[in-house]
Amino acid sequence: MSQNKILDKLHHMSEIPKHGTANYVQWLEQEEFLQFLLDTKHNEIPLYVSYKGAYIYSVFLPQNCLRGNYIDDLMKWDCRPDSSWGYSYSYNKKGEPQNISLTPPFDFSSSKLLRNATPITFLRSFEGRIGQKSYIEVLQLLTHLNDLHFVEERNAYCRLNEDGDIEEVIKIQHTPGEILVTIKQNTLDHHLFLSKSVLLRLFDRTLCNDWIRFSEKGRQESKLHDKKNKIYARQIIAFNKENLPTAGLLRGFQIINNHLPRKKMIKILTIGSITKLFHSLATPKSWATILLSQINHMKPRPHFLNQRSY
Repeated sequence: MSQNKILDKLHHMSEIPKHGTANYVQWLEQEEFLQFLLDTKHNEIPLYVSYKGAYIYSVFLPQNCLRGNYIDDLMKWDCRPDSSWGYSYSYNKKGEPQNISLTPPFDFSSSKLLRNATPITFLRSFEGRIGQKSYIEVLQLLTHLNDLHFVEERNAYCRLNEDGDIEEVIKIQHTPGEILVTIKQNTLDHHLFLSKSVLLRLFDRTLCNDWIRFSEKGRQESKLHDKKNKIYARQIIAFNKENLPTAGLLRGFQIINNHLPRKKMIKILTIGSITKLFHSLATPKSWATILLSQINHMKPRPHFLNQRSY
């Protein structure tokens, strides 16, 4: 699903049906949002969403964490979009700082497994910025490993494709009312393969037609364990004084694995390395010429090379 279609879908799902109708109950049951999670596993994949009650936040989690009773543990997730590295220390009896150490982003998470996770996006804010104070950063391990560079006028992390054209790989849509960060599937697959990790998408979506006047009388709770699609969630539907379904909560996580088999990933990896070599040696228009000259056991002509000094 493209980024524009994702935004259209988010907007459509945020439209509130008339309270007390069958459509309103269906809206609270959130089947459409669960389908949205399935539909956005390919093409341009949302990493971070903040849109009218919908929150999706993604992290890289080592594959070996998915052992034993990991579902109950991960259901305790409590990640913030500004989670990052920090430091900690304590004081000894003399009032001197001791035990000084760096702290990983999720060191104090209620989920023990998430303490091994790595955030992908970082919501940051700086009062010294002109205009909007908040902005999105992307994990450098991801951008450097995949040769991505931030292009401000496109608001995206980009690279050159095989034709020498700019390819937008990680797109950022950030306004005061909405945030959407997406990544192309092939780049995500590449990174998951290299890092031996999975993409863990944490989600929380709360719905109500009128939070100010809502008063809960009762609630209906259920659990969702979709092993086939690797979606696990807790769902709550709350009833008002008239015993009408009025508010809803869906909170859980989705696991997304590398889509391609190991043999294909190895092939892509090795071809990609050769392409990278040509990128470093020549301008895009001369890659084919250099490849042909190498095949014919000829040395590339000097004018094929970029003139660089180090």
